[in-house]
Amino acid sequence: MGDAANLRNTLSNTDNSMPGIQSSSREMMRFYDKPGGPSLAVSEWRSVLQTSSPSLSMPLLYVANEVLQTSKRNRGSKFLEAFSPVLGSSLMFIVGRDRSVVEKVRRTVKVWGDRHIFSMRFVMDLLAGLESYREGGSGRAPPGMEQAVPAPSAAAASAAIGSPKPSLTASSENDDDDDDDEDMFGGSTDGQKLLDISIDVTALSDAKLSSSSPSGSKRRRTSNLSSSAIAPSNVAKKPKVLSGQNIVKLFQSIANLDEKYKSSMGVIDAIPPSYLDDDNADIDDLVGDELTSMYKKVRDTQRKVLRERRSMYSVALQRRELEKEAKRYISWLKNLAKVDDDDIKFVDKLVEKLEVISVCHEEAKKLRDVRRSEEAQQLAEAEAIAQQEAEEKERKSLLEDVKKEAEAKPGMIWNPNLREYQYLHDHTEESWRD
Repeated sequence: MGDAANLRNTLSNTDNSMPGIQSSSREMMRFYDKPGGPSLAVSEWRSVLQTSSPSLSMPLLYVANEVLQTSKRNRGSKFLEAFSPVLGSSLMFIVGRDRSVVEKVRRTVKVWGDRHIFSMRFVMDLLAGLESYREGGSGRAPPGMEQAVPAPSAAAASAAIGSPKPSLTASSENDDDDDDDEDMFGGSTDGQKLLDISIDVTALSDAKLSSSSPSGSKRRRTSNLSSSAIAPSNVAKKPKVLSGQNIVKLFQSIANLDEKYKSSMGVIDAIPPSYLDDDNADIDDLVGDELTSMYKKVRDTQRKVLRERRSMYSVALQRRELEKEAKRYISWLKNLAKVDDDDIKFVDKLVEKLEVISVCHEEAKKLRDVRRSEEAQQLAEAEAIAQQEAEEKERKSLLEDVKKEAEAKPGMIWNPNLREYQYLHDHTEESWRD
């Protein structure tokens, strides 16, 4: 208990400096190898977050970020498992108290996805929970910091007219023109909506006034509402340069979207068939805790369906934009094919010229080989002559030396036995023996 108190005190005194954040994260990492330590440390972190002032929220988030990355990189996944059930509600609690930090929180969550701290699906869920807190949203901090994303009231689940983000329920005003979102997967969610989306009253009034004009039609109203709700920005994006690298990235993006769509379909297909059977009589026998448990499971399934529906809708929009971008490459690829045809023609002409040259090439090759052979022979002869001259010069030098040594010097006589000149023996040199 003393360690938990020390941790609580350290977290409560965390400041926004790097040394303070690292000190608090090291204090939490000391719980890693203790039985139940990561869960206890996360519980203390969450308790301090709930009871602290709003100015301490971001330093505590940065402490959690440091702990998650250090645990993932150096130790293991214990802190990831301990943080994952409470991250969603904690992030919503932070941005609910101070809307000005929502983009900082989003950037931190994106870092977890870029560095593969959590799966992309989990990161996308966290970002989806923060969408309503961005500019123009009406998100609110969850009471009691529930671990699951709370369901907003039914009055808040409406169309986000004029919002810069796509709205899945913007077509609720146009029942006859657009597809019914509630029946996308074969059923509607009776009761509370699970999306917390604000209403732009001014834009909604303008849309109603324009739809009530005599010249306006229902179809035109639908397109106006849809364009205002879905258009991500009024600023035109600068088209990308047409290049081989960009087209490879384009098709890679399409492949990634296909994988994301398959993942969403896998979640939908994993829903138990009993949840989709309206004639299932087993639910009539459920009472008490069993009925409550079934209700929670159904609500969780509804959230999954709506979440995957948003994901699939986003995939469809992105796929549509990528396909539009792909059309720009058609003429470019045709020009490249034309250039390739010109290159092939040039190569064919070059081959023909090489065939003509090959007739002379063989003869030139033979002459070159003969010339090289003659030059090699001449070089060998010159080297042999030079070697003979050197040997002759050396021989003459030796003979001269021998002649000089063979000449008799004063006091020398010829020794026929040894065939050389020798000095005469001087008997006087042995007189000392007498």
